[in-house]
Amino acid sequence: MLVLVVAGVLALDQATKAWALATLQDRAIDVFPTVQFRLTYNSGFSFGMGAEYGPLVTVIVLAIALLLARAVLRERDALRAMLLAAILGGALGNIVDRLLRGDAGPFSGSVVDFIAVTWYAVFNVADMFVVCGAVLLVLTELRRDLEPEPEAV
Repeated sequence: MLVLVVAGVLALDQATKAWALATLQDRAIDVFPTVQFRLTYNSGFSFGMGAEYGPLVTVIVLAIALLLARAVLRERDALRAMLLAAILGGALGNIVDRLLRGDAGPFSGSVVDFIAVTWYAVFNVADMFVVCGAVLLVLTELRRDLEPEPEAV
């Protein structure tokens, strides 16, 4: 089941990026007053920072993905495992871009971003799964910490 979550997130991310690359090369599509689909590329990390360190960012993200995969395999709680798998799927979606979408070979690629919140940032489906999965994981842990311990009988 966890492999399906990772594969599903990865497939959805890559399918939406393929659509963006085919549709948004020379135009933007307004979705809401402050949201549009507009093609951009990011060789750095969040908000385009560190663009000059693209290959290093790729290596770091690969290492994080390996740690996430290990955590997914070791996790015994189903909800935590699913959230970690969603985060891993998103991370792999962006890694695929970095490894396969570069003109100068592996590690030279840029992540395809196309969901533009005009007052905030431009991101993609992989980013949504990474951020939402992480937020839900934190909220799940906070909720569990607030639950009373069951009394011993």
